[in-house]
Amino acid sequence: MIRMSVSVSLRYDVGASGSLALRILPAVTAQQRVSGESLVTSLGARSRIVSGRFGQRMLHVQAAPGPLEIDYSARVDLDPHVVDPSSLNEVGVADLPCDVLPFLHESPLCPIDALSRLADQTFGRMPPGHARVATLCACVRERTRLEPAQSGLYPSVLDTLIDKSGSSEHLAHLAIALCRALYIPARIVSIIWPGSAAPSGATGLHHCIEVFLGDRWYLFDPTGLAPAMGMIRIGTGRDASDIPIVSIQGDAQQTHGRLQMSALCDASGMARAGNPSGWAVSSSAPVTAREDMASAHAGRRQA
Repeated sequence: MIRMSVSVSLRYDVGASGSLALRILPAVTAQQRVSGESLVTSLGARSRIVSGRFGQRMLHVQAAPGPLEIDYSARVDLDPHVVDPSSLNEVGVADLPCDVLPFLHESPLCPIDALSRLADQTFGRMPPGHARVATLCACVRERTRLEPAQSGLYPSVLDTLIDKSGSSEHLAHLAIALCRALYIPARIVSIIWPGSAAPSGATGLHHCIEVFLGDRWYLFDPTGLAPAMGMIRIGTGRDASDIPIVSIQGDAQQTHGRLQMSALCDASGMARAGNPSGWAVSSSAPVTAREDMASAHAGRRQA
C-alpha cells in the first residue's frame, strides 16, 4: 500500500453570487481510498461533494460576492494492480464490455479518421498488446515537446501533431486518438503524483491515459513524467472536455491556487516505480460484460 497526503488551497474573487464546480478531489475506487478529509471554505459559502462515474467526485461551492477561500486536505491510500505486461492482450471489438465501447469511438477533442492511416502505417504491424501501446506513447513523447503553458487550450490533435508541442492533455489526446484508430479503447485521466506541487493552482493537474487491455484499464503517461505506481486519480473521461477542472456560473476569477501531494508514511510500494516501463499498472477494478446482456440473449432464444 502507498499512503499519500494531498492538499489544495484555492482563492477566488467572486464579483457576483457565483457557483463553482471543481474537479480537484481524489476519486474513490477499489484501488484508491480516501480518508481524513478536511474541507474549509469562507464564511457564508455553501459546499457539497457529489460523486460521479468512475469514482470521481466534484466539489460544488455556492458563494456570495467577495473573496472566496477553499482549503482541502486528505489522506489517500493506493493499492494498484500490477502485472507482467507481456501477459496483457488487446480485446476484439466484439468482446468488449458495454461500458468500454464508448472509449473506442471519437470524441470532441480526439477525432479518429484523420489519424487512421498514420496509426496503421506506424503501429498497425506491431504485435497487439501492452508493448504496442507503450511504443505508441513513447513515439508521441519523442516527437512532441512538452509545453505546460498551453494547458487549458484545446487545439485539435492534428495541430499537436503538426506543431510538435503541447501540454500533458494534448499529448494524451494524441495518444488516445492513435489508440482508438487502432481499435484500442482509450480514455483520459487527470492525476497528481508525489512532488507535483502546482503553484499555478488547479490548472496544474497532470493528464495521462488509460487503455483497456485484458479485463482492466491500464495507465500510461505519454509525457513520461508521472510514476504509474504513484498516480492519484482525480477525473476520468473520453477527453479533457469531459473533465474540466473548474466550471463557473457567474463572475469569479481565480487569484491564487496550490495543489500539493507527498508521501505520508508507507511508500514502500513506490520502489517499483523506479522502472515504471517494466510494470503494467492499473488503478481500476476489472470490467466484465454485463449480466443483463446475457439475460437479453437468453430471452431472445426463448422467444
